[in-house]
Amino acid sequence: MRSVDYRDSDRIVTLLTEEYGKISALARGARKSQRRFGGALQPYVLMHAHFRPGRGELAHLECVSVDRSFHQILRSLAAIGSAGAAMAVIRERVPDHEPEPAVFDAAVRFLAALNEGAPAEDALLCLQIRVLAVLGFAPTLDRCVHCGKTPAPGRAASFDATRGGIVCRGCGGGRLVLSAGALRRWVVVQATSEFPEQPWPDRERQEIHDALDQLDATHATVSVRERTAAVSGRWESRTS
Repeated sequence: MRSVDYRDSDRIVTLLTEEYGKISALARGARKSQRRFGGALQPYVLMHAHFRPGRGELAHLECVSVDRSFHQILRSLAAIGSAGAAMAVIRERVPDHEPEPAVFDAAVRFLAALNEGAPAEDALLCLQIRVLAVLGFAPTLDRCVHCGKTPAPGRAASFDATRGGIVCRGCGGGRLVLSAGALRRWVVVQATSEFPEQPWPDRERQEIHDALDQLDATHATVSVRERTAAVSGRWESRTS
């Protein structure tokens, strides 16, 4: 998820792993050794990694091998931007050393979707929705968070992130309005982790984007937008 040069030839890398969660590791000689690391420590690579515990917080990365490269992402500035923002979402949400296989799976599927040409902005929104759901931050979208009243089918609903979901008019409503289409789309993505093949309608995209921005401001100490003002040098990989 991130790579930082260290000393003359080393790198400190942050990895999202299937079995061990998010870890940081020291890759000695990574900037010089082609035999141990080759081109594996590059953006958007699914890899197998061998590492051992260190004395402190850093593990020691021994060697890696590429399982799958999502190199087509590098052909699109929009895809690069969305991939960098997605990794910031995961870094912000996922605690260190706590396995989250469903987040790992969502990240891999997200990169695969981008690699195959999925709409970049919509794919990022899907990733955000899925990560929130997996980590227990999913908003309540099927009933008012206060009184439990369910919205009428095919009707819009007010949304307030600080109160955790949709709020009916009788309970004061919310700061944003989610159309019936946006609500339906969010619920499907939240439950299935689907990524779009075609662009979403502009109105639905904007409504979901605004609601996720509210949730981000509510749950994160630093917003994803601030953390991804510059995405160069940040990347995601698989280890196992």
